[in-house]
Amino acid sequence: MNPGYFVLQAVLLISQLATGDRKVPTVQGKRTKAICGYDKCPVEKPGVINVHIVPHSHDDVGWLKTVDQYYYGSNNSIQAAAVQYIYDTVIVELLKDSRRRFVAVEVAFFWRWWKEQTKAIKTAVKRLVDNGQLEFVGAGWCMNDEATAYYTDIIDQMTIGLKFINDTFGECARPKTVWQIDPFGHSKEQAALFALMDFDGLFLGRIDYQDKTNRKYSKTMEMIWEAGHPGDRTSLFTGILYNNYSPPPGFCFDSYCSDQPIVDDSHSPEYNVKTRVADFIKYVNEAASAYATNNILITMGNDFNYQFAISWYKNLDKLIRYVNKGTSRSGIYAFYSTPGCYLNSLSKANKEWPIKEDDFFPYASDPHAYWTGYFTSRPSFKGNIRSTSGLLQACKQMSAIFSHKSGPSNPLVLLERAEAVAQHHDAVTGTAKQHVTDDYVRRLHEGASSCYHSIAKIYSRILPQEDSTQPVHFRHCHYLNVSQCQITEHEGRFVVNIYNQLSMEESLYIRLPIRGKSYVVLNQEGEEVLSQIVPLGPGVKFIPGRNSTATSDLVFLAERLPALGFRSYYIMESKTVLRKNKAGAQKSSSKFTRVGKYSEDVSINNERISAKFDGETGKLHEIVIDGVAVTLSHSFLYYKGMSGNNSRFKFRASGAYIFRPNGTDADQISEVVKLNVYTGPLVSEVHQVFSPWLTQVVRLYKGAPYLEFDWICGPIPIRDGVGKEVVSRFTTDLHSKSIFFTDSNGRQIVKRKRDFRPTWKLNVTEPTSGNYYPLNSFMYIGDSFGRRIGVVVDRAEGGTSLRDGELELMIHRRLLFDDAFGVGEALNETEFGEGLVVRGTKYLIGNFSSGGTISQHYRQLALKVSKKPVLSFAKTSLSFSQWKTKYKFEFAGLKRSLPANVNLLTFEPWETGKILLRLEHIYQKGEHPSLSKEVTVSLEDLFTTFSIVSMRELNLAGGEIHDRMAWNGMKLEKTHLRKHDYLEVNLKPMEIRTFLLTVEEKI
Repeated sequence: MNPGYFVLQAVLLISQLATGDRKVPTVQGKRTKAICGYDKCPVEKPGVINVHIVPHSHDDVGWLKTVDQYYYGSNNSIQAAAVQYIYDTVIVELLKDSRRRFVAVEVAFFWRWWKEQTKAIKTAVKRLVDNGQLEFVGAGWCMNDEATAYYTDIIDQMTIGLKFINDTFGECARPKTVWQIDPFGHSKEQAALFALMDFDGLFLGRIDYQDKTNRKYSKTMEMIWEAGHPGDRTSLFTGILYNNYSPPPGFCFDSYCSDQPIVDDSHSPEYNVKTRVADFIKYVNEAASAYATNNILITMGNDFNYQFAISWYKNLDKLIRYVNKGTSRSGIYAFYSTPGCYLNSLSKANKEWPIKEDDFFPYASDPHAYWTGYFTSRPSFKGNIRSTSGLLQACKQMSAIFSHKSGPSNPLVLLERAEAVAQHHDAVTGTAKQHVTDDYVRRLHEGASSCYHSIAKIYSRILPQEDSTQPVHFRHCHYLNVSQCQITEHEGRFVVNIYNQLSMEESLYIRLPIRGKSYVVLNQEGEEVLSQIVPLGPGVKFIPGRNSTATSDLVFLAERLPALGFRSYYIMESKTVLRKNKAGAQKSSSKFTRVGKYSEDVSINNERISAKFDGETGKLHEIVIDGVAVTLSHSFLYYKGMSGNNSRFKFRASGAYIFRPNGTDADQISEVVKLNVYTGPLVSEVHQVFSPWLTQVVRLYKGAPYLEFDWICGPIPIRDGVGKEVVSRFTTDLHSKSIFFTDSNGRQIVKRKRDFRPTWKLNVTEPTSGNYYPLNSFMYIGDSFGRRIGVVVDRAEGGTSLRDGELELMIHRRLLFDDAFGVGEALNETEFGEGLVVRGTKYLIGNFSSGGTISQHYRQLALKVSKKPVLSFAKTSLSFSQWKTKYKFEFAGLKRSLPANVNLLTFEPWETGKILLRLEHIYQKGEHPSLSKEVTVSLEDLFTTFSIVSMRELNLAGGEIHDRMAWNGMKLEKTHLRKHDYLEVNLKPMEIRTFLLTVEEKI
């Protein structure tokens, strides 16, 4: 298209905006049908180095300022940044010249800017998108972290961003590439998910400095990443950017930079074209020496650049013009480009690319800066994100089951966007300023409240037996994490609804905080359910901010909860301590056996597990699983955080990003632990006091295949002037030979080896932090005898195995120095006037028989932990019989359970009458003798409230399926829709398949 068309449009736009007339007159003339995608890329020159100049702005969705402050430009005393002005000025500059390009990434900001624009401006922007000048890259709601983000949340945040782009601009805007230019390390699962979203390529900014040096030397900065199993559609072309995402030194033309502009007036004493071009050519040659083709990508932008876009484009225009005047001499040809166009050029090189199969963790930027502290930073916030993630999935399910509607008024939107923002690489990581983290928490709370309100409305509509029945008002207890709930503590009669968001029938133990002495729990048949009252753990009552009179937990087993359904339990306080059912058997109990003052070892046991505690130290020292004993001890320790002024590498401090202990050994918090043991018919518990600021309850439920560790840590003492990083360490007699296994974003299992990297020879400079890896779900170790022991976690944490037989997980950090990577604050969280107190749970699992497998335990348990039941409460003055007459006690969303190796990953309203469904095989190939096999799921007559009229397969992000770019060396299965029988879906190991269902309600 003629560039003059855009110049005229720009002049008209500027003129009308200046006069207040928001209309842009139409330029008369024939309109050319839009050609978009790779077809709109510039043509490179053969025989020279083609320099792809990529203008961009990296816009953090919160970091030093809140999301709103960054968008509007408020609080500029912290950072001069206003995203709204970036798009305001970039659009005008792009309209001036059709050769100019710009990259947009974070849809959370673009969406906000877009909704403020007039129809005329939107029309102009759509033209820029069609013309390839404005290219969306990635287009998630944010640029999510890759270490601490759970895979469900990654998929969700990418989906809502990409759906907005597709709904707004159509096929021409579909991102072909994604770049993760600022996250602090990169995971296999993230790359695999991107491949399943039909991206053709991925570009990374940060990788380990040793790895990068090696790759530059060997010209392996670009590769095929086998991010899953070969041939399973998860291979992805991946490139490493030369200078992270910054411009070449001396070539930042932003209004906030001090680099020299290009002065091309030969009569001016400031004339500098020759020197500027020479410096640029020198840099290009240096960068080109690290890459394998005659194409290189040069990023021109940085954090919140282009607020005054003309300063960039005016200088880049000159740079490109004068470089190209000397192409015949320099062998360098420059032009505006995008990541997609650069990728397209590489695809024409017909080169065999190197293969990568491991990941990019941990990331180090210098010998003493291992970015492994953020795996655990702000553990309370990380736990909050994981909790609201599960709540969001439950709300989506219930909305899909009972309404099948979506849209801006959908109550899910608030929590969807809050959860998406929380995945940003300075949010879930715990690396934003405190006031920004507070804003993230506010968003999550408001979203969760909206979600709870939606659930309550659904119950009020569906529970009454008759239309004339008074609706019941269910409430939610936001503070069950600190054993606080007003209804269960103060009401003599109440009903609890338990929603099971798993796609299979499940029996789950329920714990409710109470202050009474005896209670009766009745199921839907009016039968008394066995229950037990257990004292609260020793640290619970002292959690700052807790406003509760509860002294105990009421525990009962909710058996065979319906899949995607709920059941009500009627609970009333009783004056009798023990009650019997009609058969005379004891059904409820307020009594427990307390074992005090120990001189001999004590044990807690169930049908599978026995845990033995040393009578003198009070610590766990042996575990027996299925009759096989293993020496196993557990203790809490802390590393002293390194202090320093960060002026040189060796003075690097431990901070929000960096874990750098002062020494390699951790200190025991206590050698001797105070102990109390409580046993009963449902659960046995060992209450441990390690110190006034660290307590734990080790819990063993009847029939459970795991040992639960409910810990409370904080306030971490700092009166000695030393920051501390607290770890939970399990020590066994397993000879693990330096090998341990961690999850990748909660899905794949990745093999780790101490002091080792698969793709380069590691120079060990930080033996502790350099061996830490991110955990989202589990880690385990094993030995040559087939014994396996592992830990499932309830939030993102850092973990390692520093010695054979050990599992070490960091649970809390409190530090007194900043690590000088930008946040500008020490990680010293406080709440209620003192250091932050955190409560969390770990689950110990194991298999000690040579023919067994641990995978079934950690896969099933991790799924339950991520999809916990949603509890709702209603006080009542009605008797049980009166309540049952008026209200339903049970509902099932599925007519039958899905297979044990299948997870209903997503079940949400998409559009009116349509539901987005994702089915996931949760096992890897070869992980389990039977559950790792392919499985077929029938959707026919599966759902109770609607019938499926039709179904259409989509890619992972909910978009149309496209064949991806083919590369030499890539084992790529065609991405076409696999044939399947009507309403039957076949799943391979680790496969996720996405479908759009058109449904109609059952009468």
